[in-house]
This record gives sequence, structure tokens and C-alpha cells, in this order.
Amino acid sequence: MQSTPADLTPQTTADAVAATTGDAATGDARAPAGPMPGWVWALPGGPGCASHARAVLRDALASLGVPRDVIADAQLMVSELATNAHQHAGEYGPHELWLYVAGGPADEAGEVRCAVFDTHADAALPGYSWTSGDCGRGLSIVRELSGERWGMRRTVSRLGPPVRGKAVWFAVPGATAVLS
Repeated sequence: MQSTPADLTPQTTADAVAATTGDAATGDARAPAGPMPGWVWALPGGPGCASHARAVLRDALASLGVPRDVIADAQLMVSELATNAHQHAGEYGPHELWLYVAGGPADEAGEVRCAVFDTHADAALPGYSWTSGDCGRGLSIVRELSGERWGMRRTVSRLGPPVRGKAVWFAVPGATAVLS
């Protein structure tokens, strides 16, 4: 298993409690994803959003032992979602990257999912098109690479005070894990 840089390593629940009880001054932007098992990281605004999301997801999935080819597909998918968040919901921050397990009881391996959260809750997902010119193909890529295991859910932010928004998620194909 590959180690992750300290600034990308997911926190434990105890770390998150410390961060919300006074250690937040350290500038650490990671915490467990609330009631969902998993982790969440703050994404920067601006054009660096996608590259940061790719790096964080690469290191997190590598630490879980996910194969490189699966990580590469996941990086492409998260890049599309983070780019959409920047382009279409840039002023609707904060933006967050979530990695969590869905399905199965807590003691069994489940489907690993990745999501990008923004506070533009009223936005709907655009339709798919491989032929619509320079834009509009990103979600088609996500749909294809995730084996059609993707979607959107209205929810709240995980970092700081809860803020209403939406999370667009995808399953990482073939990756199962128990995150703690």
C-alpha cells in the first residue's frame, strides 16, 4: 500500500472532533464525511479545483490499494465533476471532495464512491451529449467510466456548519473497501 502525503491523508473521527473543537486554526480542511463512513476534503475555488481533486483522489485510492488503471479512470471522472463545479457553480462554494463507501453493512466491504459537493442546490444535471461541441461531454464520460453508477443527491456540506447543496457522485468501478 502506498502512503499519502500528510496534507492528503484522510482523518479519523477523533481528528475531526479535534478540528471542530478548536484545532481548526491549523487550516486543516479534512474531516470524516459526517454520518457516511469516509472522508471529505475542501477543494479550492478557481481553475486549480480539478487538479487538486485529481491529486487527492489518486493518493486516497492508492492508500486503499486500488489498482492504477482504476485510479486513472477515477481521476478522469473526478476531474470532470470538479471542472463542472468550478464552471457552473464557482460562486456556490464551498466545494468539497468526498470519498465514502455505499451499500453493505459497516463491517462488510461496499462500493467506493467519490462525490464533488457545491452549494448550487437548485441546479439540475444537464443532459448527455457526445456530439454537442466542446462542452457537455463530461457527464457522459462519468456515466461510461462508472458503469452507469453515478448520480446527484441534494444534501448538506460536511465541513464547517451544514450548508445545503448537491453532491454529484460516481462509483469507483471494481473498488470495494471499508473506510474507517
